[in-house]
Amino acid sequence: MTTIKEIAKRANISYSTVSRALNNKKGVRADVRERINKIAQETNYFPHSSAKALVKKRVGVLGIIITRPGDFTFHSPYHLQILMGISDIATQYNYNLMLSINEKKSYTNLFFRRMVDGVLVIGNRLDDELLTDLARKDVRAVVIPGLLADSKIDIPSVNSENYQSVYRAVDYLLALGHRRIAFILGKMNSKYSVERFKAYQDAFKDQGLTYDPGYVVESDFSRTDGYRMMGRLLDLPERPSCVICINDYVTPGALKQINARGLRIPEDISVVAIGSSEILDLYEPALTTIKISVTEIGQAAAQMLIRLIENGTCPERHVVIPSEFIIRDSTRSWKDKKEA
Repeated sequence: MTTIKEIAKRANISYSTVSRALNNKKGVRADVRERINKIAQETNYFPHSSAKALVKKRVGVLGIIITRPGDFTFHSPYHLQILMGISDIATQYNYNLMLSINEKKSYTNLFFRRMVDGVLVIGNRLDDELLTDLARKDVRAVVIPGLLADSKIDIPSVNSENYQSVYRAVDYLLALGHRRIAFILGKMNSKYSVERFKAYQDAFKDQGLTYDPGYVVESDFSRTDGYRMMGRLLDLPERPSCVICINDYVTPGALKQINARGLRIPEDISVVAIGSSEILDLYEPALTTIKISVTEIGQAAAQMLIRLIENGTCPERHVVIPSEFIIRDSTRSWKDKKEA
């Protein structure tokens, strides 16, 4: 491996001048800097990461911790788009990424082993005890989607706008005449599920209506469970007139079950999808969607973490990225036959 000393000898320039040039510091003439960089390129010089870390007290790496298994993560539009957003910002600020999948033991090990400068935890659960350890040890960290407002620990977070968008969607469905509105949630230890279910409940309550708990089911966020839970809902004595699906994975499973039953959308059942994937835009009829800006969530989280690393603080500790409610062809007005 080529060293600064070897470049200095070949260029017949002092070690300190070569070091300043290669680290983009002032005090080096433009022609000298150009000659040094040319020699460095010709000799395949790369700065030694450990030495650079000692000088800067940083290793230039962001740790990405994903709590789900690899087979789920790498098929999930949610995770892939968040990683895309994180990568965009990391590249912009000259950071590399280190990925840890299905981590169950510690969120702090990478940091204290000096392998990363800070960590991003993606898809945390509300009852995740590893977050307590993360906060207690004062590791530079950001979590997605974060914790509830009344949580005993406070870690910087980035979340999608969950409550308002679901409230708008349910309010819209109620205005169309739907009362048997099913909701396929994720597990209730997810902030996404808790906030979206609260919006669902409040939308009914504010209209002076009562929802039927039998139409609210929990999934594991997977396509398989979307299919299974939609089947359970369609087997009810009075099947729902509408279903809201929690994410990009659940929606295709639910649609497959609806099609398998020979039901028409929206004539027999209306569908609202929550998600970020462009794949949802390909379905016919076009799906009424709560569009989540997941790439932007990843970008915001990476920016927040880099500020924590470089400045020790960030202007906002809890950022919420707006969502968009898009009305398309998969929802229509509804009137029960017994009321007709």
